[in-house]
Amino acid sequence: MASFKLSMDSRRAQTHERNPIVIRLTHKGQSTSISTNVKLTPNEWDQAKGKVTKAHPDFKTLNIHLKNRLLSLEKKALELPSTFDGASAGEFKDALLNKKKVTDITFKEFASKEIQTLRDQERFGNAKSYEAALNRLTKFTGNALPLNKINYTLICDFEAHLLKDGLTKNSVAVYMREVRALLNKAIKKDLLDKATYPFNKYIIKGEKTVSRAITKDDLEKIRCQALIAGSKLWHSRNIFFLIFNLIGISFIDLALLTNDSIQNRRIVYRRRKTGKIYSIKLTAEAESLLNFYRGESKYLISSFNLDSVSKQDEIEMIHQKLKVCNKYLKDLGKLVSLPIPLTTYVARYSWANIAKASGYSKDLIAEALGHEYGNAITGIYLDSYGDEVIDGVNEKVNQFQNELI
Repeated sequence: MASFKLSMDSRRAQTHERNPIVIRLTHKGQSTSISTNVKLTPNEWDQAKGKVTKAHPDFKTLNIHLKNRLLSLEKKALELPSTFDGASAGEFKDALLNKKKVTDITFKEFASKEIQTLRDQERFGNAKSYEAALNRLTKFTGNALPLNKINYTLICDFEAHLLKDGLTKNSVAVYMREVRALLNKAIKKDLLDKATYPFNKYIIKGEKTVSRAITKDDLEKIRCQALIAGSKLWHSRNIFFLIFNLIGISFIDLALLTNDSIQNRRIVYRRRKTGKIYSIKLTAEAESLLNFYRGESKYLISSFNLDSVSKQDEIEMIHQKLKVCNKYLKDLGKLVSLPIPLTTYVARYSWANIAKASGYSKDLIAEALGHEYGNAITGIYLDSYGDEVIDGVNEKVNQFQNELI
């Protein structure tokens, strides 16, 4: 017979040290938890008695709420048909909560709904990443793979399959992170029991790649290379240095900058990948380049021709333009005999490399790039640098002898 007990889940400390109060369901030697949507600090909860203490101002109301929730589940358990006597704890929980059994939900069914939700939110980049992982996994397992059958063994077999297909460890890691993100969403929606979660054991492993940074001398070579004004090589070089001047802004964020992104001679935008807001002072060169590319379009880089493109097609079009830009940058890199292929992402790495060579600390560089260096607490301290300090770093890094336009 199933048993129920109120308990504080203190495995992961929550904000202000508040931890969720859950109902522990034990059935057939297995245990799972049911949310109560109540969070308390340790001194507001008596674990032995399973009650809210007087330290909480509404302890009486909360205790009544939790007791009623517990009694409701115990009553439902008694009303379940005897066929559930042999069910797992997860299946018993699903029956109590009137949820579709996990065994009835396929990974493809769940992932497809999540992908559609992202598209509805116009988060097409994330949707595309999830879809790529979905296609890879279902190609390996078939479309009928149940959510709860994605275990440690299957993930290891999937990894071996991808490596055998010729993917690098870093490419495999990308797919694994997307699968992990989808399974985490399934757990949060109570569609998947944590007991079957494979990423408690499986560690996503990448490998160190060759540095994608070039020196300031290399950048001077690129600047000095004679190019035909208006050619694809010439425009690609301009875009590269615009990215460099804007502290390694991603190509997609650059393409989506609008006239409203310029505020008091600063570029202000929200990065699509992280949601973090950036405010970057325009260098003289960045201002010159943006003025050159501004036109009738609402976008700052009018030559990308995004005004008449739908939101869904917008990202795909930007990816195509990125491929073209990188193609010509690689040609440019060969012209000046660079040691690595030149791409737009080299601008970001090189900005950080030159800042480090100029004597700036790793935490300041991380703050400039929008990273939290070390951990979240360190990230809070980094806010004290302020825009003026980062503006000074960017001005120093962007001191070149030759002008582009």
